[in-house]
Amino acid sequence: MVYKTTGDILVNFGRGEMTAYVMTYDDLGMACATGEGFTPFLTSFETVGSKPNRLSVLMNTMAATCSDAQAAEEELRYLRAMNKGDVTEAQDARAAQKRYAQLSAKRQYEAYRRMVKQYGEIETLDDCPRLRQDFDEIVFMTGLLSGVQSLLNDAASDVSLGIPRDIAAKVERAAQCLDNEKWWGVPRGIRASLWNILPMLAPDNVDAMAELRQAAQRGYDSGVRLSSTLYVISAYSTGDDDEVRNGLRGFAQHDENLNPDYAMMDAIAGFMLLGISDRLWTEATGKRTPFGGLGTFWDESTGDSDINIDDLL
Repeated sequence: MVYKTTGDILVNFGRGEMTAYVMTYDDLGMACATGEGFTPFLTSFETVGSKPNRLSVLMNTMAATCSDAQAAEEELRYLRAMNKGDVTEAQDARAAQKRYAQLSAKRQYEAYRRMVKQYGEIETLDDCPRLRQDFDEIVFMTGLLSGVQSLLNDAASDVSLGIPRDIAAKVERAAQCLDNEKWWGVPRGIRASLWNILPMLAPDNVDAMAELRQAAQRGYDSGVRLSSTLYVISAYSTGDDDEVRNGLRGFAQHDENLNPDYAMMDAIAGFMLLGISDRLWTEATGKRTPFGGLGTFWDESTGDSDINIDDLL
């Protein structure tokens, strides 16, 4: 009885106070540590009857940023080794990258699974859950994003977990349950990114990339640039270099008037886009993006940028 009461208090505090507080942080390392450290403790109260599903969605997603960062570092090590022709180092780095990608996929799929456990599967729009508070909408949206990410990371680790591929269609459908304007263009961005990567899911005559650009613009206007990640990752996945560069430039140029209440969401977006920028820079030059150089490229004139590329090469 005492344990359940403690768990219920913890869950209620996390929902009512801690989540809003953490969302104001822009320190992603802090989120990573919180997710890894807090998730097992939180979910342990499930055994005494507490219901941590919603908080667990957020905690698992934050924990996945740790393994995502480690996978990204190993990918950069792989690219540098390839540039040098060091096959052994490249093989070692690739193996490590896959291990971390597998761990990310596991955590992200758990976040998605917990979201479904809380709100149910969305087979038709009539199944849209009643999301009573902003907290529920954030949890629902985070679960959808984690579902998509789990598929990408599972693919990056040779489909080692066998995460069900039908998640993509379910997520695409469920994203319609959220207000696109309210949530910074992310719901439409989720759908459009899936249309771009998996054209069989797209409605007739839709321009997925145009939808993604609009979603990114909505993110810029609202001060939470999370939809930019959907734009850039989708373009990167289909090898559209021009759109990738446009997305990275747009994110970097719209760095003012950000919404402090959701600084963590914007920080996650920045982390993911810097990871893609680092891959591009490392493939081309052997080095990651110069400090403060997100949105710049090694083969372009700096123009009005404060970054002097000539000094960095």
